[in-house]
Amino acid sequence: MSSTDQTLAATGLTKHFGSREAVSDLTFEVRAGRAFGLLGPNGTGKTTTVRLLTGLLTPTRGSVTLFGQTLSRSNADALRARIGVQTDTRLYENLSVRDNLRTWGQLYGLAPRVIERRIGEVLEVLGLSDRVGSLAGELSKGMRQKLSVGRAVLHEPDLLFLDEPTAGLDPEAAIDLIGYVREMINTLRTTVVICTHQLHGLETLCDDVGILNRGRLAVTGEVRTLLRRRWPEHRYLLEVGGDPASAREVITSAVGRAVEFSTVEGLLSFSLNKQEPISSAVAALVHSHIQVRAVIPRRPTIQDLYFATINDGSAA
Repeated sequence: MSSTDQTLAATGLTKHFGSREAVSDLTFEVRAGRAFGLLGPNGTGKTTTVRLLTGLLTPTRGSVTLFGQTLSRSNADALRARIGVQTDTRLYENLSVRDNLRTWGQLYGLAPRVIERRIGEVLEVLGLSDRVGSLAGELSKGMRQKLSVGRAVLHEPDLLFLDEPTAGLDPEAAIDLIGYVREMINTLRTTVVICTHQLHGLETLCDDVGILNRGRLAVTGEVRTLLRRRWPEHRYLLEVGGDPASAREVITSAVGRAVEFSTVEGLLSFSLNKQEPISSAVAALVHSHIQVRAVIPRRPTIQDLYFATINDGSAA
């Protein structure tokens, strides 16, 4: 991989607060135009990691590379100008929604005409156009969350950090926000790091994930590769007419080995390896006059990977 493909890299990143080790030996990279999900329970080190990656905290050991440059005190401000960060909902309470964004646009160095255009675009996407004149202190928790995200994306950053961005949002607003972030990735080649323990919607957003457990990366890599490695077999749900026990016997006979079955919501659940096509099992069922009502592939998800990794504490 060329350095131009790599937006962010952490190498051996470690941070101590006194005798407590908040994060330990984090090593991962995020390529340009991809979304990286930094996942983990509350208190496991996600926010500390973001502060290290943006230069707000100095690591005890290790280094951070941003846009091909090693992050240091001398270049931190210049590099941060290319970054958007949403980590909290602290706003200028006595300023309007418009003036909050206008102030941040000025801090980012945007031209006045660009600021006004971007304010309109961001508020439209986030569903805050009708609250443009409201004071930030009058907003609900969900609206404050939206405004803090708007502040982070106002200058169309090359690298965007989102910390629990859908917290406090209703499902429709969360879907809209994820869609907007995906559009930034597709059209602007924005690189996104999303820190969360709320996993809904990540399937359509994250290309890569890292799962933090007790301050350490239990697993990191491309989502598809991690899922395939953890669950190499193909899993299915099967609905049949008649006795499920007969279906189990037929499938076992068709594949020539013992197959482990379970029941999920009244359906048979089982796995086949790559050399055992589901079509052979279905053909055997039909030949045995067993009605096949539905065959549903069970594709593992990021949520499955997350809970499996956290529960057993090992890498996938």
